[in-house]
Amino acid sequence: MSLGYYFLLPVIFSFLVPFFKKFGSFSLRSSAIVLHVILFVQTLFYMKTTLPQISQFSVAPPIGIAFILDNFSLLFLLIFTFSGVIVSLYMFSYFKTHESKNETRFYVFFNMLIAGSIGLILSCDIFNVYIFFEITGISSYALAAYNKDKKGLEGGIKYLIIGSIASVFIVFAIMLIYLQIGTVNIGLIAQRYTEINPQIAMLIALMLFIGFGTKAELFPMNFWAPDIYQGSSSHVNALFSSVVAKAYMFVFFHLFYLLGLNSKYTIFVMAIGAVTFFISEFTALNQKDIKRLLAYSTLGQIGILFFALASHSSETISGALFQLTSHSLSKLMIFLALGIIISKLKNSKITIVGDFKSSFLALILIIGFLSILGIPPFSGFVGKILILKGFALAHNYIAIAFILLVSLVEAVYFFRLIALMLDKKRTKTTVPIGFLNYAILSFCAFLIILFGIAPSLLIHYTDLATHALLHAGSYLHYALGVGL
Repeated sequence: MSLGYYFLLPVIFSFLVPFFKKFGSFSLRSSAIVLHVILFVQTLFYMKTTLPQISQFSVAPPIGIAFILDNFSLLFLLIFTFSGVIVSLYMFSYFKTHESKNETRFYVFFNMLIAGSIGLILSCDIFNVYIFFEITGISSYALAAYNKDKKGLEGGIKYLIIGSIASVFIVFAIMLIYLQIGTVNIGLIAQRYTEINPQIAMLIALMLFIGFGTKAELFPMNFWAPDIYQGSSSHVNALFSSVVAKAYMFVFFHLFYLLGLNSKYTIFVMAIGAVTFFISEFTALNQKDIKRLLAYSTLGQIGILFFALASHSSETISGALFQLTSHSLSKLMIFLALGIIISKLKNSKITIVGDFKSSFLALILIIGFLSILGIPPFSGFVGKILILKGFALAHNYIAIAFILLVSLVEAVYFFRLIALMLDKKRTKTTVPIGFLNYAILSFCAFLIILFGIAPSLLIHYTDLATHALLHAGSYLHYALGVGL
């Protein structure tokens, strides 16, 4: 299957949503599941093929679109298509028990978000990256506010304003690149970037940092994120945490290594990542809303991922990609489980985790919390150990001490949540769970445990992804072949 179908199929489906809806909700929901299963299965096939792969639409430049899949983008493609399957299955059950007046709207923007996110990681020219940046952004704004309640609308408007500001910086960066190099092809940009005046090159790098860093929820441009998470539905939060933030992070580090930015910029990015991790974890301690707490937890994890991915150490980067995959799985599972609880108890106060009665959901949340915290035998433990091992091999013991100390703060609020869940003195409300949601959450928990006890199943692919990120020769060869 051509790589272009990863974008075209979700977009076509979005336009056909009203058509499927005419045949009933079952037709719409089941069609969405089939679509995302097809995309995920195709991604599994690409795991067995020789990479990079390229698909080009023969349209006159600069309108032409070319997609390139290498081992780095393959890892993200697996995460995104898997998340698409899980969320579409979850929504099949969700709209059976909830008012479906927003169903059509959700499926339109859900599929556009998946299409835009995949376009971000596959596009090989920076102008089309911007187009997919906007598609993903507009879909995110709409999903944040699709319930049309007060908090959702407020969050969606904030997201729109911040996203528009980020877009301005991206546009100016692309304009400067085109004026200096005369192309939007990423391969040619990477090849000629060192020829640009150093001051202009640094200005471009800073604009890209602000644009993509804002959308990737990096300090100090992430002040809007907790409000978005609080106002959005839990299944939307699952998409934001596991797909959207990761897509912007991909583009940032893809350009970071392709452009060969200097050591001062590297130190700057690592410092911002560390500050994001530190501030987010301490801020999470004082939250009274469970969604805001988990939002700050996500910001903290994004901080540590930026800190590790900018290190230029193959061992540390591979560990960070393992942790990124684990975090996406964990937050996907946690937010979907939390959505079931919130739907029943009708609030999102932090005490909600102590007010529900369901041994299964409690177990799911505990597995997710402990994995993010880095407790064995869960995948998050392996991710953090690999990151620490990478810093140890680089003799960066200050980084190790910093991560361990801040992780203690993270442990405080996660164990506080677990204590609330295990408190038998509290009055609890029984929360029923359907078979489909039971299966979805069980499978996510199974993967978290599997990658924790058999990490080699995932490490092989994170190592390949790391090599593709740090050694971009094959990517450049293919990208230059479709130069504009």
